[in-house]
Amino acid sequence: MRLLPAVAVLSLLLSACGQAPAPAAPAAATPPVPVASDPAQAVLAASQRFGQLRSFHASLHMQGPRTLDASMEFVAPDRYRLQTDEGVQTIIGDTFFLQRAGEVRQVPVPPGLLAQWRSPLPADATAAELQVEALGEERVDGQSARRYRVRHASAAPDGMLYWINAAGLPVRIERQGQTQGKAFKVTVDYSRFDDPTLQIPVP
Repeated sequence: MRLLPAVAVLSLLLSACGQAPAPAAPAAATPPVPVASDPAQAVLAASQRFGQLRSFHASLHMQGPRTLDASMEFVAPDRYRLQTDEGVQTIIGDTFFLQRAGEVRQVPVPPGLLAQWRSPLPADATAAELQVEALGEERVDGQSARRYRVRHASAAPDGMLYWINAAGLPVRIERQGQTQGKAFKVTVDYSRFDDPTLQIPVP
């Protein structure tokens, strides 16, 4: 799952710069999206639809060799606000606005550091590259969602679970695996899709 390296990179970035979520708005009514008969097409369409969103909120919880809780808000085209144990930080384009001790310092970051948060699967993925198994319906945060097991050679070679809501958008992704011989579990929940109240000003 591509989100795990992003979290690790972010953690290292924050640590290297110095050791030192808002309530969800009501979702607008969205007509249900017809369920694709092919599970791979359903998952691919959900990933592509997610990549076109203008804003969203993501909450991440990782268990394993270390425990990590983080949240992120995105506002198109390139604004991210992250909350970790180190506090709230902002990335706009390729600039990290490091906020510490009442001061703001601008630190360059590699282009596209958080771009993978825009799409749970590679933007150029095809249905033929996916192995998808439909696992029925479940409720996620009070809403009905279809659950799938997804494998992709590069993004999820050992598989991940993928929940899609009635609007055809991913609301939860979960992966379990091993890193350096130790088991881990990562869960990412998505919400506040295209929420116009989400704004990320320059610090």
